[in-house]
Amino acid sequence: MKVTAIILASGKGKRIGLPKADISLMGISFIEQIRKILTAAGVEDIFVARYENTPDMLTTLRMAVSELKSKQENSGYLVFPVDFPFVFADTVQKLIKTHCQNPLAVLRPVFNQQRGHPILIPSELNLDKEDKNQGLQYIIHTCSLPVVDIPVKDSGILKNVNTKEDLELWMPKK
Repeated sequence: MKVTAIILASGKGKRIGLPKADISLMGISFIEQIRKILTAAGVEDIFVARYENTPDMLTTLRMAVSELKSKQENSGYLVFPVDFPFVFADTVQKLIKTHCQNPLAVLRPVFNQQRGHPILIPSELNLDKEDKNQGLQYIIHTCSLPVVDIPVKDSGILKNVNTKEDLELWMPKK
């Protein structure tokens, strides 16, 4: 089974003042931080989806999956928004291990009964389905594939950096 991690990095970061992909975390960009997490989790195939002028994350994901499908076969995609740089490698490993056991399921990490990111979607998920302007969540909710919530001990799945205050709040203290 081949899982490709897709780092969604097309946003302009209007609320924080610069593209989130360019934000530095202790001298390392969010993209490089996520690459370190993925590498530590044993993920070898990492695709950075950094397209200009995409209107939303679903469009970016659709473009990335389309590009990947033209090059290689995948059983699933680990969808990793660039603004979640605090996820543990163990969480990624748990998602991939569960995918190997249940390759047709959409997998969502859960911490304290709250779903977060990254999620793992099977390649069979029809991303081209009409989403009624509600995004990937709607496509997942209305698909016929099983959706499995995976309990994790990782508050990083909930730490979405949208503002400078978020970054200050969640930065590891020295």
